[in-house]
Amino acid sequence: MLAPKERDLMFIGGGQGFMPYRAEQEERLFYQGYGPPQIDPGALAYYRCERVVTDLTVECERILSETLGEQDRANAFETLQLYFLPGCTVEIALASNGMEGTG
Repeated sequence: MLAPKERDLMFIGGGQGFMPYRAEQEERLFYQGYGPPQIDPGALAYYRCERVVTDLTVECERILSETLGEQDRANAFETLQLYFLPGCTVEIALASNGMEGTG
């Protein structure tokens, strides 16, 4: 997909996938390969928040599914909770443009 660099960067340091790297480590590794581009914080916040909404929607659909089994729905609920842990995806997305504490 052709998109602004902020769309790629939303994954780096954004808490996606619950990787074992700290945000600073991910960003350092990203910029080693990408170079030092200027980042639009508003665009970065948009893409990170948009991704969070998409991911939360998917997990909620799984939780409410009538075709998935009880264990799969329980797993989706556990995954959903991870997004809201301190320092994880939702907090990182909101902090991307100084929006933390506004929700």
